[in-house]
Amino acid sequence: MEKVNLTFYTVIGDSSRITEMLKDSFSNVTNNIIADGYKTTLILQDDSKIELNLSDTKGNPGFIESHIQGMANYFSQVETANGELKKNVVRQIQVFNCVMGIILEVDDNNERTNFILGCFYDLAAKLNGFLLYPNMHIYNGKGELVFSIKGESQLDSFIPIANSDLLDADRPKDTEADTERKQRSINTLKEQDIPYIEHLMVAVTESEAKIKKPAEILERAIALFALAVYSEVMLSENRDREKALFYVDKVDELYGVKQFFSPDEQAYLADENVTEHQCVQFVWRYEALVPLLWSLGLIEELSYPSQICDVPAIASIFWKGISADDLMQQASPRADKDILDQADLILRYDWACVDARVKQQEMPGGLDSGIVMERHYAFNWLAGANGNPDWDYIQTNT
Repeated sequence: MEKVNLTFYTVIGDSSRITEMLKDSFSNVTNNIIADGYKTTLILQDDSKIELNLSDTKGNPGFIESHIQGMANYFSQVETANGELKKNVVRQIQVFNCVMGIILEVDDNNERTNFILGCFYDLAAKLNGFLLYPNMHIYNGKGELVFSIKGESQLDSFIPIANSDLLDADRPKDTEADTERKQRSINTLKEQDIPYIEHLMVAVTESEAKIKKPAEILERAIALFALAVYSEVMLSENRDREKALFYVDKVDELYGVKQFFSPDEQAYLADENVTEHQCVQFVWRYEALVPLLWSLGLIEELSYPSQICDVPAIASIFWKGISADDLMQQASPRADKDILDQADLILRYDWACVDARVKQQEMPGGLDSGIVMERHYAFNWLAGANGNPDWDYIQTNT
């Protein structure tokens, strides 16, 4: 038999879950399982071995830090036409906190090999993990190529993810108000027949929340509108960058929008060779606009996230020819409580979408996963979730 090396990566709070789940997956085809701390050996029924060597930030922080940084540096130098995807893959790598080296013995029995690999892909699907092959190809739990050293990918886009057990590890305990908020969300999900998990903490506790000020929300909304309009023109049949920039200038004349763009947004607008994929990603920001405008009271109702937003209605808000101060006078900002309620509900909608995607099922309740993700992004920013990062670094963890 020939020995093959694979590496499993994930973000997890309790790394013992990995080996326990693997033991369960291989229980029917093993003669013996030898566990010694972070090392596990599976003796299969044909007497071949699978050796598992686990490292995490609790047991070996120095190794994890150097290994992950080296891997991130390696992939950050890869040339690819999809720079946005590469950036997000590198971000994913940088948050890995658990690495498991896998040494398995294979022969020319493809059915046997596929069974073994299937168990590892199943593990990746359950734990939001990834498998790295010796040829430096990264695969997700569905067996899709996420990224390679040649810049290849089977995905059009990639969003970094992390597991809730790690994210919740150092968070403050829910107060009574937080618990009530979580229960209200779950009651809504029950009414809508949408799957949920009880142990998922509230999206943002009241003690963690750093709700953005109305003026900052309006500035961000204006920036997203300008970017979406620019992208919409760039995606038109007769692509015209000068015309697209003309509309950005018009928004700037009204609101001074150019000072509101994030570093990533500035780079996007400055790039003369943006891809269609990049433009599509930014035109989706219309959907992220909805929670911002709702939080300001400029949109009355936050609709169920199953149908794309009314773009003409959004555009009419900004093309009135009035100043940002005048627009703010028309605003009626929502209470912090209402924003936290919606931030928690959208987290659970997103979890349901991710769960359905992993299981290759239809989106529950008619949810549109793209709309849900954009709203999740916006609400995490509004509420200051996950440490209140800047806009470019928001994470939609589930």
